[in-house]
Amino acid sequence: MIKLSEVSKTYSTKTGNITAVDNVNIQVDKGEIYGIIGYSGAGKSSLIRLLNGLEKPTGGTVEVAGKRMDQIGESGLRKARQQISMIFQHFNLLWSRTVSENIGFPLEIAGVPKAKRLQRVKELINLVGLEGRENAYPSQLSGGQKQRVGIARALANNPQVLLCDEATSALDPQTTDSILDLLVDINKRLGLTIVLITHEMHVIRKICHRVAVMENGRIVEEGKVLQVFQRPEQPITKRFVQQITEPEDAKETIDLLIKQYQTGKVVQLTFVGDSTGQPVINELIREHQVNVNILHGKITQTQSGAYGTLFLHLEGEDSELNHALVFLKQQKVEVEVIPNA
Repeated sequence: MIKLSEVSKTYSTKTGNITAVDNVNIQVDKGEIYGIIGYSGAGKSSLIRLLNGLEKPTGGTVEVAGKRMDQIGESGLRKARQQISMIFQHFNLLWSRTVSENIGFPLEIAGVPKAKRLQRVKELINLVGLEGRENAYPSQLSGGQKQRVGIARALANNPQVLLCDEATSALDPQTTDSILDLLVDINKRLGLTIVLITHEMHVIRKICHRVAVMENGRIVEEGKVLQVFQRPEQPITKRFVQQITEPEDAKETIDLLIKQYQTGKVVQLTFVGDSTGQPVINELIREHQVNVNILHGKITQTQSGAYGTLFLHLEGEDSELNHALVFLKQQKVEVEVIPNA
């Protein structure tokens, strides 16, 4: 559905050239939710503008929904964009138009007859959950409702690809989750391919199938979300994963607890997929002469399965502790001994 091959984008400035996208290779399958995460200045926005033809690459090829966006002319670009829609952080609604009029605007531009246009608008209002708000103006809507209008408008022409540019960054956490749930529902119902850029790992964790991590214009890591959570390789990826698995307040609590235990062993267990539901600790206590103190734990759900971390303090004879560690490693659980002395 989407393929970028050796894509670069360089901007000329008074102080010299700036490479925003540097030799990027990406392939997104049809019906996939693909996340691109990075901090400000990583090149995410430049990359997504290459996908909808707002920018032309300096080098490489960009293919979206069967169209070469790096070669297409203006007339072809307008037609191609009917298959590539976009939603934005700040909604970009027409403030003088109602919800229905905003949603129907792309159809109006495309010359769709009024009766057919109104029918499509009604379908989209039901799809995004805005029943009863058809005649409201943007100033009368909450942030979440405005983004729902933006999503409905983006779907008006039955696109194959939906691009999301920090689409939840302006929303509170509860509203963010409701919009993400809506995107997952749309992806499943319509088979829509979704590419979203964000700086929030929570967004990636909740809805994406695969993720690419950008830094200084390059893709430094890519993979299935669950695999990236399990084994982040690059320092920047580890920082993003820690946003979910080890929030700053939890990390401080764990550090304080670890310092309290000068004997025994403090271990971090990592559970992935089916192993998160296994009674590992119960079996550990039954089969080994060790005292187990649970310090901290968390299970995180992703689109591909669960990912969990658990911090334990184990106390007992050295031989029993060693046997306990061997037992844990045999349970398809990753085990890391943390220095506590």
